[in-house]
Amino acid sequence: MEGVTSAAEPFAYPTEPHCRRHGPAGYTNYQSYRPWLEDEFDFRCVYCLKRMVWAPTDVWTVDHIIPQEEAKGLACLYDNLVLACQCCNRFKSNKRVPDPCLVAYGQCLRVGSDGTVIPLNKIGSRLVCDLRLNEPRYRRWRSQRMRELRALLLCDPEGYELVMGFPRDLPNLSALRVKSNSRPEGIEESWLAKRLRGELPKVY
Repeated sequence: MEGVTSAAEPFAYPTEPHCRRHGPAGYTNYQSYRPWLEDEFDFRCVYCLKRMVWAPTDVWTVDHIIPQEEAKGLACLYDNLVLACQCCNRFKSNKRVPDPCLVAYGQCLRVGSDGTVIPLNKIGSRLVCDLRLNEPRYRRWRSQRMRELRALLLCDPEGYELVMGFPRDLPNLSALRVKSNSRPEGIEESWLAKRLRGELPKVY
């Protein structure tokens, strides 16, 4: 219905493994891949689903699926990198967790109405344990965030779109120089390209 903002699930883990859109290569500092990873993983932590628009002053990190201590040669391999919030990055540390491009986290985890992350199988139990997803303060934060979002949807649809939509400043991947790109077609599927074509969803 026109004029009505549709709802989105703030803590719904993907039900399919992530299929990477981008394939940049050639940076000697893995932090340089961050704008690509922000676009790749929809501007949210792959582990806890916290969004960058919710915490613009927080520290956001580039995390290694296979830790650097285990495989230094993969430190700058794009397909070994994900976007993570500082807390999840710190808790994960040098532990191995399932690659979200191989395992659908939504088949392993579900977030309850009270903010508890519910494991659905052994992989989910491992993720909850290794990432400490159910620490009391994080459980309370998720519950409060869901209540706030429900209230915004009812009382302030424009405000809801601001916190459930994409960041205002989307990275311009076409302007970034890389040595090579194994998936160059992904630039046309970037969120900035979609915004320029008028295809960017208001919420996600």
